[in-house]
Amino acid sequence: MVKQKHITASQELRLKAVHLKQDHQDWSYSKIGKKIGCSHKFVSRWVARHQQGKGVSDQQRSGRPIKADAAAQQYIYMAAQLPECSSAADVAAKTKQAKGLKMSPSSITRLLRRKGLQHLTAKMVPMLTASQKLARVRYAKAALRRELCSWRRVMITDSKYFRLHTSGRPAGRWCTPATRGTVAKPKHSIAAHVYMGIS
Repeated sequence: MVKQKHITASQELRLKAVHLKQDHQDWSYSKIGKKIGCSHKFVSRWVARHQQGKGVSDQQRSGRPIKADAAAQQYIYMAAQLPECSSAADVAAKTKQAKGLKMSPSSITRLLRRKGLQHLTAKMVPMLTASQKLARVRYAKAALRRELCSWRRVMITDSKYFRLHTSGRPAGRWCTPATRGTVAKPKHSIAAHVYMGIS
């Protein structure tokens, strides 16, 4: 299935003006404008553009030129990867201090994204010490030899974690997904694990 291009309300109005002129060659631009609720200048402009083969879509704009030159852009790219520059506002302040160039955080963000950087936090991964890994292996081996009859008289078992605190997340920084890095953390924050059973 071919995906159709989205037509905006403004483009739809332009198409109406063009089609009315094609269907009614004797109609004036003023009459067509009254029919669709636009001025005669609007109708004449878009009919002329359509006749020139330019269509009724908006032309691609280059946008405002970048304020920073090549040297300043390279400095911004390097400053963004410093530990003390964790946000676009930090990079903008450091650039102003070092280069005397005033740029908004949004301009810094656009520039860094063009360079392929993203504002990411380090990926959190579970942390297990060597002793914890050995303890898990010993527990699993012991469970294989444990007799099932020890659980036959148990009716209800339950447990509850009482969290002492939560582990915080690292601050974000400008990097690529490949250089995002990881931060090891316990699978669960420090807690008291209370067991209960009724037999």
